[in-house]
Amino acid sequence: MISVQAQITVRCLRDQGKSIKQIARDLELSRNTVRRYLRDRAIADYPARPAKPNAELESFAHDIEVMLAKELIGSRILAELRKRGYAGPRRTFYRYLSHRRVLTSASPAVERFETKPARQGQYDWSTYTVPIAGAVTKVYLHSFILGFSRYQHLTCSLGIRQAAIFAALEESFIAVGGVPHEMLFDNPRAIVTTPRPALVFNRHFLEFARFYSFLPRACWPSRAQTKGKVERPFQMVEEHFIKGNTFADWADFVRRLDHFAAETLNARIHGTTRERPQDRLLVEQPLLQKLPATRFISCRECFRKVSLDCLVSYGGSRYSVPWQYAGKSVWLRPTLSAGLEILAQTGETLARHQLSKEKGKSVVDLAHYQGLRERTSSSKHQLSCLFQHRFPEEQAGRFLEKLLAQYRMNAHVQLQRILALESSYPHEALLSAFEQALAYNTFSYRFLCGLLSQQELTAVHEPILLGQERVLPHLDVRRGLESYQTLLFEVHHD
Repeated sequence: MISVQAQITVRCLRDQGKSIKQIARDLELSRNTVRRYLRDRAIADYPARPAKPNAELESFAHDIEVMLAKELIGSRILAELRKRGYAGPRRTFYRYLSHRRVLTSASPAVERFETKPARQGQYDWSTYTVPIAGAVTKVYLHSFILGFSRYQHLTCSLGIRQAAIFAALEESFIAVGGVPHEMLFDNPRAIVTTPRPALVFNRHFLEFARFYSFLPRACWPSRAQTKGKVERPFQMVEEHFIKGNTFADWADFVRRLDHFAAETLNARIHGTTRERPQDRLLVEQPLLQKLPATRFISCRECFRKVSLDCLVSYGGSRYSVPWQYAGKSVWLRPTLSAGLEILAQTGETLARHQLSKEKGKSVVDLAHYQGLRERTSSSKHQLSCLFQHRFPEEQAGRFLEKLLAQYRMNAHVQLQRILALESSYPHEALLSAFEQALAYNTFSYRFLCGLLSQQELTAVHEPILLGQERVLPHLDVRRGLESYQTLLFEVHHD
């Protein structure tokens, strides 16, 4: 008995004109064997010998079926059967288990599942390395597709944390103008804590699903055909957009990706529906659920307090917010394109910044300080914020810290008067006065006025150098009371 491949080789060599003796010598077979397989043109296919039924294991057949349905591994099933009295050989059990798995395995054929308008949306993401600004960059591409219209929305990010997934879904809901009644996902940890059969969704993801009022569904592991509508378009994106293209910067990549989705993915005639996705979206869009009035804010988002100088810390750097929120708490949420979104507690967006690549930097939008200079307020927090905005230097910061500590009850009064000095004295003169005040450990408004007056007097009367000594000119400013009395007398009589 030889294999089917050897039988085919015998016939091929014979058809090439080789003799039976030469074929037998080349294949190390007897000449009678070669003649026999040349006479019988039907290929002898010897199937595997069927496993013999085992009476002892057949008594546990129901238990084995139940454990196979729970997707337990063989060693676990064997351990459970040992507890229930099975004492047969281990090898016999695995032979029987292999036979049962073949009998109970599902057919690879599946039925195409079509959804009604607005019924289902599917989401998935894929990783690519893309040349951006001359450097190979790892990019995460998020794909959202509506099951009925096949309308696809693509977003991209530099990370794949839960916040990035939520932001991608929100952008997709806004792009299609509503929310489908259910969403089908794969099993990433950000969405599914425990996959099927004991399915457990991530708690924070359930908050997101409840906020947008869609029913979450997770496909079975290793069954990509369950969400084939969203799996297949990734190949088109890779072959027609990613490969062979270079991008000037991140903004160029995002812009061209949006153009590709609009002009290619959603404008083509779809192979299944034979219609353009953008045309079918017009039918599906009115049936989608309405969007909430605000964006989703999870308890996982950072909740930080804004400092007196209108800055909030995130990732080792500081970012500005409108001055009205100094001393208040705000939400921080990273965006898809390596940015940071700052929101008020009401959900209103206050500021958007690009994340600093270096720690210790301050990212400031000067528009956040507009109107602060003109505002007259008695709030100590706002006055401190205004002082730091006008005097960002180090010595000014130390002066403010000492002033607030020395005048805890009426610091706002001192600050109001000190800020008013800026209209009368140059910035450098005030900084010099702050430094002298630190040396004397006195920080009152009156003391600063004395220092500034002395500086002004010194600037008007330059010192005269005699030899190596510095001598100030003598000013005769002392007068007797008689002179004032005489002056009053003359004014009275005039």
